[in-house]
Amino acid sequence: MNIVDEVKKLQENKLLRTNGEIEKFEEAIDNILSFENYEHIKYLCTGFDDNTKDDEVMFSLVHAIESYDNIVESRLSLKEFLYAIPNVYSYAKGWVIIMNKRILNDDNSLKSYIDVAKNCDNSLKMILIELMNEIKKDNPERFSQVVDKFLLGIK
Repeated sequence: MNIVDEVKKLQENKLLRTNGEIEKFEEAIDNILSFENYEHIKYLCTGFDDNTKDDEVMFSLVHAIESYDNIVESRLSLKEFLYAIPNVYSYAKGWVIIMNKRILNDDNSLKSYIDVAKNCDNSLKMILIELMNEIKKDNPERFSQVVDKFLLGIK
């Protein structure tokens, strides 16, 4: 088993249209996780796709990425996720928003995310600003305060 083959399997099956694709997708996630290398978060992120046919199964990918917090400091896993965003944003914006909402909902994750994001380049900051403003606009009651905290923190 090698990481290249597992990433290919993940990407080829991410639309989750059939039971076979679901099975291969879940197997690829498990195999990638078995390497226990948080730098593989960027590969897992390529499994996101807004055109997936099974959101419930796609959430297993969300949980897989979050599981790295159990083996490394969350700052490291959040940094890997953050730097993967530009590579998947065009076809997985909805899932990137979901991941960001989950980060915003956890005070410790938010603090670490701000620490990491404030040091990223301007092009990534622009994506984050766009994402956060969209999150805030869609649910201002829930996210206005934390989005403002994030945006102020990354300046």
